[in-house]
Amino acid sequence: MRKTVIKPKHLRKGDTVGIVAPASPPFDPGDIQFTIEWLAKLGLKYKLGKNIFNSYSDLAGTDAERLEDFHAMWADKEVSAVLPIRGGNGVCRLLPKIDFELIQRHPKLIVGYSDITGLVNPIHQKTGLVTFHGPMGGSFYKSSYSHYYFVKALMSNKPLGLIVDPIPPELWSPAYPPRIVIAEGRARGQLAGGCLTLLKQLMGTPYELETEGKILFIEDVGEEPHSIDRYLTQMLHAGILHKAKGIIVSEFVNCAPGDSGRMRLSLNHSLENVLRDRLGNLGIPVAYGLRFGHGRDQFTVPIGVMASLEVAKNKIKFKIEEPATV
Repeated sequence: MRKTVIKPKHLRKGDTVGIVAPASPPFDPGDIQFTIEWLAKLGLKYKLGKNIFNSYSDLAGTDAERLEDFHAMWADKEVSAVLPIRGGNGVCRLLPKIDFELIQRHPKLIVGYSDITGLVNPIHQKTGLVTFHGPMGGSFYKSSYSHYYFVKALMSNKPLGLIVDPIPPELWSPAYPPRIVIAEGRARGQLAGGCLTLLKQLMGTPYELETEGKILFIEDVGEEPHSIDRYLTQMLHAGILHKAKGIIVSEFVNCAPGDSGRMRLSLNHSLENVLRDRLGNLGIPVAYGLRFGHGRDQFTVPIGVMASLEVAKNKIKFKIEEPATV
């Protein structure tokens, strides 16, 4: 049975966005200026977390400092959306102390990917709030494709509808591989997923991803195919993949053998072969090569809304059917 879903209000011109760093800090303080300027082009105001420029190892301050900023934005009545500036590392450290009741009482938009996978899925599962896997404060403006779906997802109360790929700048551009059929079939269900590394990190915890009857989406960056094989094998043994109705896989940026810069195994499979081996015999549709996650072009995925997936020999059709906001 589907749990009660809470939908946040969509952004309107004049609304305020709270910019926080719950994981790693901005690469440079000046980077936030780009975010501020692009938010202004959308007619949006902003507030910065007071600890956003702090540094503690590779984190944007201590756990207490990052948590303070995060909770402050949810409690602030002027803030309509919580926008992490980047991913990196550290959000899973915060989970035991996050005030999920505060979030449920004050439903707002939150969007992010990479390490922020460790926030957007637990928040949805603990509160019912629709959250978003997509570009963050430091990246939503980096391509017209990313910007288009970011705005469509957060500043409209209409369904995102059929998701199409970006038009390649050149016909023979190697940066735009096609969508690839791993397993044919049809599926319909709520969306859940994100960065594979984080999904693995949440396994065996109170925040483990719930995949029963859902369309699972997975992505990652800078991982060797044999590492992805390990992650998927662990999820297979845990029964997580078998529960899903369908799976969509991103382009997996810099995940070809040797792309990570780490030592690769001499007999390493290609990523496509790993996906066919680990996901091709689940009896559910699986599509590879969609544009979400760590690539330059990425659509925004609303977690907790209904979507449909059709994977056939000559067609991959992914449609987000339900509005994610009110």
